Amino acid sequence: MSIALFIIFLFMNFFILLIMKFVYTSNYSYTEGMLLGVHIPKEHSEDETVLNIVAAARRKMNRIIWINLILGTALCFVVFWDIIIFVLAYTIWMIAFCFLITYANNSAHRKMYALKMKNDWIIPAQKRKRYIDTNVSALIGNSEISFNYHGIIILVELICLLPFVIGKSAVISTTMIIMGLCSVLMSLTSMILHIYVNRHERTVYSSDTQLNQTVNRTMKIYKGLAMLILSATNAVAWVYIAIDTLIHCISSANKSRQISLSDILNFKGAIVDVSLCSSALYVYIFIQTLAAIGLFAPLLMAQSRKRELLAADTQPLYVDDDEYWKTGYYYNPSDPHVLVQNRLQSGNYTFNYATRSAKIFTGLTYILITACIVWTIGVLVPFINVRIDTQLDSDRLIVSAAIYSSEVYFDDIEEVQLLNELPDDDFVRTNGGATDEYLIGHFKSSTYGKCEMYVYADSYPIIMIKTRDEVIFLNTRDSDDTYSIFESIHSCDNAKTGTMDKYAIIFLRNAPCSDTPA
Repeated sequence: MSIALFIIFLFMNFFILLIMKFVYTSNYSYTEGMLLGVHIPKEHSEDETVLNIVAAARRKMNRIIWINLILGTALCFVVFWDIIIFVLAYTIWMIAFCFLITYANNSAHRKMYALKMKNDWIIPAQKRKRYIDTNVSALIGNSEISFNYHGIIILVELICLLPFVIGKSAVISTTMIIMGLCSVLMSLTSMILHIYVNRHERTVYSSDTQLNQTVNRTMKIYKGLAMLILSATNAVAWVYIAIDTLIHCISSANKSRQISLSDILNFKGAIVDVSLCSSALYVYIFIQTLAAIGLFAPLLMAQSRKRELLAADTQPLYVDDDEYWKTGYYYNPSDPHVLVQNRLQSGNYTFNYATRSAKIFTGLTYILITACIVWTIGVLVPFINVRIDTQLDSDRLIVSAAIYSSEVYFDDIEEVQLLNELPDDDFVRTNGGATDEYLIGHFKSSTYGKCEMYVYADSYPIIMIKTRDEVIFLNTRDSDDTYSIFESIHSCDNAKTGTMDKYAIIFLRNAPCSDTPA
């Protein structure tokens, strides 16, 4: 698993850095009358002071890219040491990287704007104008790529989600339901963005109406294609892992006969947690990576084609609204639009922060992100160097690990078994941690129902305690300590009841165990 995570995150780092480099450095060339998102008269675009600001911004951006390439690559090796520490470190790294690259870009933009205002490089004819091309506006909503295709994709995703929602299983995989809902949400978001692009891609670039129509039509096609590829590829990933999981579970429960439609809708076998189907999960992640590539590739092609078309324009129209972008963010009280094209990030959109909706959405987003980060740290930190602790009193056993603990009174025990491995069953993690090293927290099983796990994955034997309400599996790193705990439970209850009838020592698959207690 560590190797797979290393490869996935290493590739992801390279991909993110390449995208960031293109998105931000494309503003270093004189395009649409601008440098670094600031309108500069063409006759001053080659001034020494202007070129120095651009060169300094380029150097700073390259340093950030290279430093993060080295740090990001080095960080991936942490996964071989501790996955929890890797996740925490990667989260901090991504936050720092996004902050640095945004700060560097906005800082350069502000310097260029300050230079423009200092030299009074303002063309009155371009000031605060808004051009409307009626021929372009007449094509609002029209596109060669229809957004209706998203509806078909969403329908397929919902069909694959149904068995996990209505199946008569003793264990419903929360993970699979969440993955399915996320897939549907992604496709729905893609469809909304597709509709938005079709309705709002009507920018006037030139006095040439035909050129305006061509550029806007081109952008609609490429952006619509990007949304459709994202939606379709995301659906393929979900459909694949859903079908793979269903086949695995149903075939496990029906090994002696053919799988029917009835089995799919009324399966009795437990759905395994996705983490247990590692090969399917890796394929899922790989397909989702392709979805990201499928999203950005058309967008990059759109920007390239747009620059190519506008480079040949002999009648460009520029609107100098830099005062609304002077901080690096768009703030225009006179513009009712919530979303606008981001001039500082090619092919991207940003909010008009003068609108109430943008402020509310951004505020809620920051609160949600902060809460998620705090929650992630709070949950993951206890799983660093996990230790299972047990405490035996005269009438009860207390076992704890990370943020979980269980208390078992001997009077409530119905059965105790000493196993040389976990039962051959599908255990689903509902709330806890499951790695190659341990199983900690709340689980469910088609055979045992609710379970509490306090198990080192590579240590044996394992004590199974059944009560009226739950089943607890536990062990220690030292097998002698595990035997000692079992004998202590036995002796405590035997002194009280005078019987051993409800205790059993069972070894699965006849595996040898020379230290079996008498």
